[in-house]
Amino acid sequence: MKYFRYKQICRLNFFGYDDELSNVSTSYYNTPFKKLTIPEINTKLLRFRIENLKDIKLSQHAKLTLESVFIPSIFDLNNSRKVLPLTILKLKNLSDSNNYDSTNSNSDGTVIFSGCLESETQNIQTLTGTSILPAHKTGLNFINTNADKLYTFTIPQNFTNNSIFEFEILYHMLVTKNLTLSEDAIFFQRFQCSLVIYDVEEAELLSSAGEEVDFSKIKPQLPVKPKY
Repeated sequence: MKYFRYKQICRLNFFGYDDELSNVSTSYYNTPFKKLTIPEINTKLLRFRIENLKDIKLSQHAKLTLESVFIPSIFDLNNSRKVLPLTILKLKNLSDSNNYDSTNSNSDGTVIFSGCLESETQNIQTLTGTSILPAHKTGLNFINTNADKLYTFTIPQNFTNNSIFEFEILYHMLVTKNLTLSEDAIFFQRFQCSLVIYDVEEAELLSSAGEEVDFSKIKPQLPVKPKY
């Protein structure tokens, strides 16, 4: 008989202010849906770099789990919302994972999370602290409470050979509203995502060490009541 043992390999943390494309206008673009053609710019691509991952060795049973994520809500300069509640997060590094969606059947990155933006308020300021924006809806904050079963994806053994990780955040935009670098870069500084890589190992439930026990030689230890 065998049992499974989960061994954590590493945790990957990504923060929006480290996005290599934070000042790149082409990282904002349109993503069409299978049954819906929309003209609005609804997608932001975020690129992160984590070095020294090539030293991590993975087995053929390695898994990737979404531990937590924060996706910001988006507002215009008049403090009016630009997006509808539903949002989708994709990890482009997982394009070969056995995970599919109804829109593109996993042809351009795997959906690792989707949900609705929340309505709590929070003050936002720039990294330099030079200005403070009015209170905004914070966005979507998620913590995985069952990481060994939910939001878990199969990854290849060479997953950590690449030090670049790319995320796509897809919004459902209000009509005529677009994501733009000039207005929305400050919101994506608040993006946060943590991923955990672990291995699944098989191990013997019963140990084969030591001598075998002949149970037929074991006698009852309690006195036997005589028969009359």
